[in-house]
Amino acid sequence: MNKSYYSILISQATTNLGFSLYTMTVILFLHHLINSTFLTSLITLVSILARMLGSTVLPLFSTKLHFRSLLLLSQIVQFTFLLILLCLFTEKNSSALIFLTFSIIVVVSFFNGWFSPLKTTMIRVIVPSESRVKANSLLSTVDQTSQFIGWSFGGFLLAFSGKESTLMITLSLILISMISLLFIGTVYKSFHIIKQESIISSLFNGWKYLFKDKKLRALIIMDLMESWAGMIWIGAISLAFVQEALHKRETWWGYINGAYYLGSMIGGFLIYRISLKLNKNLMLLMLVGATSFGLLTLLYGFVSSPILALILVLFMGPSYILRDLCQETIFQNASDEHTLTKMMAARSTLIQFIFLLAIIGTGIIADVFGARLVYILAGILLLTSVIYGFSHFLFQSNRAHAKKELDY
Repeated sequence: MNKSYYSILISQATTNLGFSLYTMTVILFLHHLINSTFLTSLITLVSILARMLGSTVLPLFSTKLHFRSLLLLSQIVQFTFLLILLCLFTEKNSSALIFLTFSIIVVVSFFNGWFSPLKTTMIRVIVPSESRVKANSLLSTVDQTSQFIGWSFGGFLLAFSGKESTLMITLSLILISMISLLFIGTVYKSFHIIKQESIISSLFNGWKYLFKDKKLRALIIMDLMESWAGMIWIGAISLAFVQEALHKRETWWGYINGAYYLGSMIGGFLIYRISLKLNKNLMLLMLVGATSFGLLTLLYGFVSSPILALILVLFMGPSYILRDLCQETIFQNASDEHTLTKMMAARSTLIQFIFLLAIIGTGIIADVFGARLVYILAGILLLTSVIYGFSHFLFQSNRAHAKKELDY
């Protein structure tokens, strides 16, 4: 791995750690400000909508600026508005203060929506194809570790240091991220980026590329089905399951979340160690990871033993990471960097939209039928996605083989 790769690695780790601390800080700030669980819960809704918008318009900028410049721009804007938020902590409660806080959340989330598509594209540019599984797995391991630290210890940090100090730590982390981005070698755009495109073309070309290729279209359909099922890890749903199905208190909710992140960290490390053996079987291994994740989720929906639930969740982490890393590498290998940025931006928008719908859907199911049914239906949906994937890719493989025989 080269210097540019490790610069992205540091940037991602500090950004994600900082963003988890920022999210906890702003939730606590607004909760104390308005003392309304419903209005505080709107933070998630507003953040998702803003990230969707950010991902949607990213192609307009990716045709005009270098990828590193776009990442720096997004970080600078986020840093500036978080600095404004820090100043607002000293203001007295008012309607204007609530409006300004939500406005800052919109801007920060908008530019945060740029990070993932741009990161994926830059890895495709600076890392050779035979090393991308290894690069993605190390990024994933560091990502899961930073989120584990942020969400596990953020509460303690807020309790002992206060929201001002916690947000200052977030600002420091984003500053480190910006500095690390300066050490990325110039990521040159491909020759056809220079061609002028209309606004409409820039916005919709990613969607066209995504659904034109049969293999990518099948991956997106699987991705959308799995995104619905991914809503099982919404905090309210997982807490309800711990209380209703496992008959445990909030402490076990923390254990379950911690076990999932720990499993993801272990999975990312294992894949990093054997990455060279995975390159030739990305599609098959993606389906294997999705199958095991679906089966584990379905079993989890039926358990009542907290210890067994903890073990199942621990194994879910590696299964999901295997599926996710293989899929991301397939996307990176499928196109050049210009097209990839647009495709990943369109994919991110779709996933955020499904996430939004699923929050409503899973909440209704959990309220009416109980949280256990949410996990059972999620497991069934995940396995349905796998069946679709196997049938599509197996059919495609058999058809290609038959065509070769006819040509012969």
